[in-house]
Amino acid sequence: MGLFRNFYRLIFTSVLLFSSALSFDISCNSNVAVYWGQNSAASGALPYQKPLRAYCDDDSVDIILLSFLYILKSDGGYPVLNFANICDYTKNASVPVFPGTQLMHCSDMGTDIKYCQNKGKVVLLSIGGATAQLNSDAATFSQQVWDLFMEGSSPYRPFDDAIIDGVDLDFEQTSQMDIIQFTNNMNQFYKTSNRKYYITAAPQCPYPDANLGKLLQQAHIDMAFIQFYNSGWCDNSKYGLPHWPESMNYYMWDEAWHNNSFANPNIKLYVGAMAGTGAGNPGSYVGPDFFAKELKELQATYPDSFGGAMMWDMSWAYAATPNFATNAKQALMAGSKCGNTGGSYYSNRGDAASVNRRRRSS
Repeated sequence: MGLFRNFYRLIFTSVLLFSSALSFDISCNSNVAVYWGQNSAASGALPYQKPLRAYCDDDSVDIILLSFLYILKSDGGYPVLNFANICDYTKNASVPVFPGTQLMHCSDMGTDIKYCQNKGKVVLLSIGGATAQLNSDAATFSQQVWDLFMEGSSPYRPFDDAIIDGVDLDFEQTSQMDIIQFTNNMNQFYKTSNRKYYITAAPQCPYPDANLGKLLQQAHIDMAFIQFYNSGWCDNSKYGLPHWPESMNYYMWDEAWHNNSFANPNIKLYVGAMAGTGAGNPGSYVGPDFFAKELKELQATYPDSFGGAMMWDMSWAYAATPNFATNAKQALMAGSKCGNTGGSYYSNRGDAASVNRRRRSS
């Protein structure tokens, strides 16, 4: 019996180690986040996006952002989802909708979410987008998000028993909802659980962002997926130019980090890019190799605030040659560090800011 106990203990320990190896580590500076759901490459006559699980055997991607929940309140008081060719009842009449609502029942996505989580991916639901209707109130909507997608209870569960790992706020216009209160409410829900949840935001690169700047300053956000595209002077395409404001401005975000301008002093900042020429303003686009070089240099220069790369979107990234996500991941892994990467999260942050300023001026 002792032999069998030791055998099972060994198996159990191995499973724990395997699970730990797969688990997401927010402290790393080499994470890659990719938006999935809007099939944007189809506008460039490229292959349609694949179902979610098709991307989850690839270790290049750590965070998948399901885009989008784009109407906060519609028929019956429920939100509306859209996942293009994968789950969209307006394009495919066979997609079920819960009675009295426009809320879709995307069962296959629920199965895929669990598959991806078992592969170590963090799966977040992105709320907003360029055409969003941000028309609910914080108390109602936060309760709905918890009940519909997390550990709350509702007869209407779009992903069945799948539980997402948190939410992302991609608010690109003025919100009718108090997003600071919404975020605080979600963080309170998170504290009631033993699961690890995240809340992230996707500001545009001008600092401070017009729509999310106050949120980052006043509410706990775990990661910021900064859109260094579609904004002109601070786009990735300006990276390496000698003089501000004609150059990409990650350094402004890093200085805000070191000056304790964010409610979460350890927020991780991600460099966002278009993964294809048609994924946004073509003038903002940089190719996979340019982006990889940019990431490596920023990772080395800003070790404290830097979290990794973000890209829009999965359909473009996997249609690119080389693969945009894989290329970025390989570049980041060469300088990957986890934990207190710069040694200055708490006591020496001012000194680290001075070091980074010296690096930029040299």
